[in-house]
Amino acid sequence: MTQNQTGRGHVVVVFGSTGRAGTGAVHACLAEPSVSEVRTVTRRPLGVSHDKLNEVICSDFANLGGIAQQLRGVDCCLFCLGTSVRNVKGEDQYREIHVTYALAAARTLLAESPHASFVYLSGAGTKRTSRMMWARVKAEAEDGLAELKLARHVNVRPAAILPMQPTGATRWLLAPLLKVIPALGINSVDLGRAMLRVGLDKSWNGNRTLENEDLKALLREGPQR
Repeated sequence: MTQNQTGRGHVVVVFGSTGRAGTGAVHACLAEPSVSEVRTVTRRPLGVSHDKLNEVICSDFANLGGIAQQLRGVDCCLFCLGTSVRNVKGEDQYREIHVTYALAAARTLLAESPHASFVYLSGAGTKRTSRMMWARVKAEAEDGLAELKLARHVNVRPAAILPMQPTGATRWLLAPLLKVIPALGINSVDLGRAMLRVGLDKSWNGNRTLENEDLKALLREGPQR
């Protein structure tokens, strides 16, 4: 990955940096030489120290007016904010996190950095007509983001996400299974690398959707120019 057109390193914003996918995304950004600054929008400090890292504390993800300037001069936004349906009280709360918060971030990015890319963490099986509530809600978010006419909008749909430091059943069951059956998922750092790669690619415009295998294929390609 090369530097942006201003000659400086890329500036990347990560939402949801304390979660499984977000942790991998931050790690991938900090390890990428072409990225000069990583701004993490989070409710609490990460407890991580790095020269590239700039933590942005946010208490209201539905209204980002107070931190809008932190989305200025940005090349790419990786939106990894999300939760399991097991952790919410119902569909309305799940929609607030995955649709309302995502659209608020995208609208603010569009206003402050109109040429930036927005990469949305969706999920395998996302579909408007699905019997699964989460899949319908994430499809609603994908459609809403597409309507904003962002410079570049990408939905990434990983299957299972292996955390950076798996424990318990994830360690002794999912990790070995992914080695035998790669289609079952992707590890969080590889997911972050794929999201970053497509987000910093300025050779295309419009909307894209990448399934689990597309994300892995992206990483198998040669160095990005």
